[in-house]
Amino acid sequence: MKSHCGPSWLTSYVTRYKRQAAIAIGLGLVASACAALLMFTSGYLISATALEATTLFSVMVPIACVQLFGLGRPFARYAERLASHDWVLRLTSDLRLSLFRSIEARTGNPSLERAAGEYLGLLSDDVAHLQNLYLRVVFPSAIAYLLAILASVLFGFFSPAFAAVMLISLAVVSVLLPYATLWATRAGIERAKSRRAVETASLADDVFGSVDWVLSGRGSEALAAHASSDAALRASESSVRMKQRAFSLAVTLLLGVMLLAVIVWSGNEFGGSASAANWIAAFALGFFPLIEAFAVMPAALSESTTHRDSVNRLDKYLNVPDSTAENGLCDAAVPHEGYAVEVCNLSYTYPNASRPALEGIDVAFEAGTTTAVLGRSGSGKTTLVKLMCGDLAPDGGSVCVSGQVGYLGQSPYLFNRTLRANLSIGNKGARDEDLVHVLEQVGLSEKLAALPEGLDTVIGETGVGFSGGEAHRVALARVLATDAPIVIVDEPFSALDPQTEHDLLDTMLETCADKTLIVVTHHLAEIDRFDRVLFIEDAHIDLDGSPAALKRESERFRTLLAFDAR
Repeated sequence: MKSHCGPSWLTSYVTRYKRQAAIAIGLGLVASACAALLMFTSGYLISATALEATTLFSVMVPIACVQLFGLGRPFARYAERLASHDWVLRLTSDLRLSLFRSIEARTGNPSLERAAGEYLGLLSDDVAHLQNLYLRVVFPSAIAYLLAILASVLFGFFSPAFAAVMLISLAVVSVLLPYATLWATRAGIERAKSRRAVETASLADDVFGSVDWVLSGRGSEALAAHASSDAALRASESSVRMKQRAFSLAVTLLLGVMLLAVIVWSGNEFGGSASAANWIAAFALGFFPLIEAFAVMPAALSESTTHRDSVNRLDKYLNVPDSTAENGLCDAAVPHEGYAVEVCNLSYTYPNASRPALEGIDVAFEAGTTTAVLGRSGSGKTTLVKLMCGDLAPDGGSVCVSGQVGYLGQSPYLFNRTLRANLSIGNKGARDEDLVHVLEQVGLSEKLAALPEGLDTVIGETGVGFSGGEAHRVALARVLATDAPIVIVDEPFSALDPQTEHDLLDTMLETCADKTLIVVTHHLAEIDRFDRVLFIEDAHIDLDGSPAALKRESERFRTLLAFDAR
């Protein structure tokens, strides 16, 4: 399935929800402005009430402003958090959907598959980094830059020269020092990120193989190795945090110097009279919220390295070439009339293989016929089945099918659930009478009657209580319950004794009499019961015809029959 994200997937997401982003930034600016104005009016009110000539009437406006901005700040901050998180969650929700689609596409193509730990890292780490990119970097930085401009404009009304000094100082605080932090911590952050990715993949690998670690008696050794790796990761992250704190301290100290400059400037500007002196405390206290807004800038910008790496990695995953569409799995197209499956010029090579598994395969399967696909191990017959089922995407050529495909593998898996749940996996709406009927079709009526709770019996993981032949029959019944017009069976007889093999073949041929049946096998003992035989050799179809015709015309086929009969 193709992801709908192109190379500009991040830009498209941002553009899609730009209105919500603008609202979030606007509310954040209002919340910061309310905080600054609250302190500003509080400073003015404190100074004004200290004067002897002050009356209640003269400070009613400052009191009202303190109440207004005091209530406005938490409400604006809460609304800003709602808006920003709504924006980010919308973005990451769409992103996770596209990412799952991308992983779904990759699981059908071994050349694109990755370790489970890497997928876990993408879903739990990289998406979280993208979320934090906006909540901890983009939004705070945008609000801080807007506050710097507004503060400089405010000071410019009183003193353009001091406004220029403040603008330069705020530029140092919001741009120069944060980028210096980024330069100083970039290497450490990248090392920590790389270590975390390796550790996540390794941990996932060891968790999946935990039984082998325990049985080998080396479980404690594996835990110790992960503990050591985790300690090294924590030490690397601690070093980065120490540098970030150092630059944050430098920003705080510079902001403190700027606060002293504001006090000195306001004293010179408004210190001429008692009434004007009220503005000194107003400007001094009003500057404090700017410290809160700018102090987080160094750490936020330095973390953008990690966020950028996550964006790049997600970009790689979200721009997967749609090999299914380009190389021919025909979901929309159908075979020519009368055919159930049509394969045209099909080719596939496994990653790192020296030769193709299949090359230039052209074959069509008539609807309602039975076909046996033969070949030595590694000849390409199982690869052909996987391509027809859609488990692999071809490198070239096309596969067209006329309807749903039912698949029965060599080792059918029975889930640790009820028999009903196992049978209805492909058909949730199947009625109990339908399930009983397919069990009768595959010869399991007596087995069903012997089960203590009938269809509600939990049959156990891998089919505990069922023999190998019975497990195959349950899997065949599951295929029949889907009523798929095409049934593909891959090596169903490899682990069965001759009598069970004969009985299972009888069942398959009888129950699939009105379907297109394709059976991959290496046995030729009962090959006469099939309508057609395909023999694959060295990635090509070497023999193709009815069993009777091949016996008459192919010396090689007669040799194979004689060899199999020994």
